[in-house]
Amino acid sequence: MRAVLRTVGSLRLCHLGLLAAAALLGTAGSAAAHEGTTAHDTSAKSTLEQTITGDDPSQGFSFLRLGPGETYVVRSELAKPKRGREARRRSLSYFGQLTDFQIPDEESPARVEFLDDLPGEMTGSASRPQEAMVAHSVEASIRQLNHFLASTVPQGNGTRAPMDLTVMTGDLADNMQRNETEWVLRLLEGGTLDPGSGTRDLSGHPCTDRATRDIDDPSRYTGVQDYDDYYKTSSYYDPNKPFGSSFGAWPKWAGLMDRAQGPFQAEGLKVPSYALFGNHDSLVQGNEDAIAAYEKVATGCLKPLAPAPGQELLGNITPAAIEALLATDPSKVMRVPPDERRQFVDKRQFMEIFRSGQSDQHGFAFVDQAERQASNGAASYYAWSPKPGLRFISLDTVSDGGNTADVSDGNLDNPQFQWLKGELARAQNNGELVVAFGHHAIGSLSAKTPDEPPLGASPCTANDEHGHDVNPGCDRDPRPSTPLHHGDDLKQLFLSHPNVISYVAGHSHENRVQSFARADGGGFWEIKSPAIADWPPQHRLIEVMDNRDGTLSIFGTMLDHDSPSRAPASGTVADSFDPSTLASVGRTITWNDPDQSPDAQDGDRRDRNVELLIRDPRK
Repeated sequence: MRAVLRTVGSLRLCHLGLLAAAALLGTAGSAAAHEGTTAHDTSAKSTLEQTITGDDPSQGFSFLRLGPGETYVVRSELAKPKRGREARRRSLSYFGQLTDFQIPDEESPARVEFLDDLPGEMTGSASRPQEAMVAHSVEASIRQLNHFLASTVPQGNGTRAPMDLTVMTGDLADNMQRNETEWVLRLLEGGTLDPGSGTRDLSGHPCTDRATRDIDDPSRYTGVQDYDDYYKTSSYYDPNKPFGSSFGAWPKWAGLMDRAQGPFQAEGLKVPSYALFGNHDSLVQGNEDAIAAYEKVATGCLKPLAPAPGQELLGNITPAAIEALLATDPSKVMRVPPDERRQFVDKRQFMEIFRSGQSDQHGFAFVDQAERQASNGAASYYAWSPKPGLRFISLDTVSDGGNTADVSDGNLDNPQFQWLKGELARAQNNGELVVAFGHHAIGSLSAKTPDEPPLGASPCTANDEHGHDVNPGCDRDPRPSTPLHHGDDLKQLFLSHPNVISYVAGHSHENRVQSFARADGGGFWEIKSPAIADWPPQHRLIEVMDNRDGTLSIFGTMLDHDSPSRAPASGTVADSFDPSTLASVGRTITWNDPDQSPDAQDGDRRDRNVELLIRDPRK
């Protein structure tokens, strides 16, 4: 398989060469649908042309419809626009951003959906009614991105720049599981993806006959969105038989959850892709350092459906807690097909998975060897120059301390911060413009827990049968993480280097664009993009343009994923739903998710399609 994937990577390079030639002739990337895909009313259409909207979901379930497009909003907080720049501008780099897939193994016993009912933001995303369709939404997002391999913005000579690459700004997997991480790679590189999990083969597995009798067929969905698997409850949406105050009036799509488990063909990105860590990629549920007890539950066959006696948050997913829950109320424990592929991956293993296919290992080949060695293989931050005059920097903003109270937000440990200082100084000396990428935006870099025990993660001891420490979230890096560096530290560091023009992030699942100005003029733009896992399930095109008048323009263009804007009517049987239809259903459910408000995440017009002016620091 690896040889095949290398071939796919070389074909990408051929494709880029052809695309560059087409772009010189002014050919738009949205000119035609790709072979093997079906054109929909969203195919090859950006939000410049049309948007997707619906009615107020608090007034009842709303199907979606097309709305008017949105032109670019010119933002001049950091520089004033000069007339005639349209005829002068030249593209310096055109790239895509995808973020916060949180592709879930929604059948995993290590999920804690019942925490979604608790008050507060910390547990409000423990369960999403659309989560079985997230992989299909990512696939539809990649297909849409492939329609825009040439820029939406013409250069001064009328041609459109070819796309250089795409960056995924973290939270690619949902629960740091191996199968979830491998699904991410398959979506990026193309090929057959099987988003289901579970096996009937119990040879050598510690699951007992008592635990596994009457478990569901592994090819079918087993989880909280199928009342046949346990009991009817108003906490979750079962599309076979919608029920309860929140979901009773929702559509009935019989067989939807089973259909969503079926294999499908992923197209794969047509440009190189670069990955970085989010908190869900290296913490259990994005909050807690992984320990042996959590992993035993993840790979096992007993799933808790309610809080265990005396437990809080992730303390519910330990074998002891589940045994206590069984003794108290056996109906609150579900029997599920086990799967060793649900094992956790530590950071080193995550990077090893991404060695496949792309020769630069989706960016991880650029990790500085001195940093890799000093960190005992844990360092994942890197920098590279995709073009002369440009330096891209990928940060690891995950707080590895594993304190549920704060580590869903991030920080930079001191070794990485010192490395970043050096990178920025060298880029400035070389006259390179810098675009930095990280999962957490400036305002989310607030986690105070150090990486080290006893306050932080467990100490590393010995490896288990999965090739990582018995506690997969242990602190592999022998260097002190302290002093920790937070949002204001990163902001001031960026502002001290005029060549830093943008910081691109995710994490908050929202559209937000913010300027950070220096006292003497100039500054940088922070661009936050929304999550494919939530509303709006969009991604962003970004292009840096030289206006050749002493200013730069950074264009941001939002894309909806490539699937029908309107999902099938209630009562439609889901057996024939293809991946695009499943993505459409997922988007529709996302709009109606009772844990969200669509308006809250969309941002303002000035956060979506934008032209961001900034002084050219090279002048």
